[in-house]
Amino acid sequence: MKKLPKGIPTFSEIIEDNYIYIDKTEYIYKMIDGGKLYFLSRPRRFGKSLLISTLGELFRGNKELFKGLYIYDKWDWDGRYPVVKLDFGNISHDTNKKLEISLIKYLNDTAKDFDVELDDVNLLTDKFAELIKKVHDKTGKRVVVLIDEYDKSISSHLDDIGLAKKNRDTLRSFYQVLKANDQYLKFLFITGISKFAKTSIFSDLNNVDDITIHPKYSKICGYSQKDLESYFDEYITEISTYNGMKKGDLLVAIKKWYNGYSWDGKNFLYNPFSVLKLLDTGDFANYWADTGTPKLLVDLLKTADVDMNILAEKKSEFVGSFPNFDLDNLDFATVLLQTGYLTIKDKNSHPLEPPIYTTAIPNKEVKDSLFSYILGVYTNHSTESVEPMTKSMLKYIYTQDEENLQRSFEILLHKIPNIVYGKIKHELEDYYKVLLISWIQLLGFDIESEIMTLEGRLDALVKHKDFVLIIEFKFDQEKSFESMFDDAGSQIIEMGYYKPYQNKKIIVLIIAFHPRNLRCKFKMLEDVLK
Repeated sequence: MKKLPKGIPTFSEIIEDNYIYIDKTEYIYKMIDGGKLYFLSRPRRFGKSLLISTLGELFRGNKELFKGLYIYDKWDWDGRYPVVKLDFGNISHDTNKKLEISLIKYLNDTAKDFDVELDDVNLLTDKFAELIKKVHDKTGKRVVVLIDEYDKSISSHLDDIGLAKKNRDTLRSFYQVLKANDQYLKFLFITGISKFAKTSIFSDLNNVDDITIHPKYSKICGYSQKDLESYFDEYITEISTYNGMKKGDLLVAIKKWYNGYSWDGKNFLYNPFSVLKLLDTGDFANYWADTGTPKLLVDLLKTADVDMNILAEKKSEFVGSFPNFDLDNLDFATVLLQTGYLTIKDKNSHPLEPPIYTTAIPNKEVKDSLFSYILGVYTNHSTESVEPMTKSMLKYIYTQDEENLQRSFEILLHKIPNIVYGKIKHELEDYYKVLLISWIQLLGFDIESEIMTLEGRLDALVKHKDFVLIIEFKFDQEKSFESMFDDAGSQIIEMGYYKPYQNKKIIVLIIAFHPRNLRCKFKMLEDVLK
């Protein structure tokens, strides 16, 4: 049985040491055959570095590594090219000056690898241009430039926009070299998490082909359902046998947890990192690591006028091209999309008009990661403690254990800083709205929120095989808890929220807030109707 390539981004190591390799060379061949300058955006841990490594070995002409792969009998192996690779994961960038110094050192070290010597100048752009030309002159071949995580020095500092902008400006002048030295380039491939505006790759170097949402390359990174079932069949069989479950049931669970990423609205993919962790441990968990921006998302929620329906898993849209990440005007939906918390779920095309893309949260793992983090930050609890706490609360809901649910709410909310309670009324309502939406999403069952009816809007609904739970939230700084309970009950009756579900047992959960406290109450529908 071949080994799982956990955390291995090096193509040669995967092939030579008998790890599983998902053959992506068909997409690579079509890409190289169709152009010269490319940019690809994908979330972290999605296989971009492995793609860069594969391209490097291909252009170096290491034929034996590709035996048995799609590209093996189609590539001209006599054409070998010098490869200059810049991996921003290995370049320091925690200050603007450090980024420039680190890049200069990296260029000098790369020059030594090619046995060329760069002039003793400290201008970053001069060194990059000189490196490309001297490698070209020494080898007599045009140069392949591969840039991995080009935006890391920006996206890693989105909690410090000033530093992010300084690093962006440094990279702007750095990347300008590529256009001026096009005659020395054989191929350019750039990867990143985000497509930042004003970074010269997408302005000065305006002929780079952004294939992020190009339908031909929607599967160039990530695992398809077919990949999962064919390449990893032995591991899936082993896990299903060990857990005493049918393979089909296991595949359904894996799909719910880790599938759902798409860049064309048709082909849906798995995050490789999460799948490999699952197949290694046999345990379902939130393996998707922090993408480096969740604090920014929370800051946006606190300070900006964002569309809360996005958090409630209502759909958002963009038109035409993948939206740019503008540091001067951060858009909440764009931040979510660029960092992988949202993905394309549908593409609606009309003749002679730009396509409209509909986005949504990809899967259970991403949803849990996002809402655990938001709830943790808003309540000052650790992210790791939030999810178990909410699962216990779900049990209390099902058993209608009002006392323990009340106690759990108090534990969840008691660390909220006092400064929050000084907010004006609508700000405090918005704060609690974020908490409640995050909490609802973490419950993990068939939950709908902010449901429009003919008469009004129902806050939340939980569908269970044995009952339907109607949830109403009330926030009022003036009224008593009992008044808010009565108001909620009256609203449920007047608006007829219960009518579509009268064929099932209906339980009502009312959660009422004062600025520093909350109370909850369960009621059977018949008691509400009395």
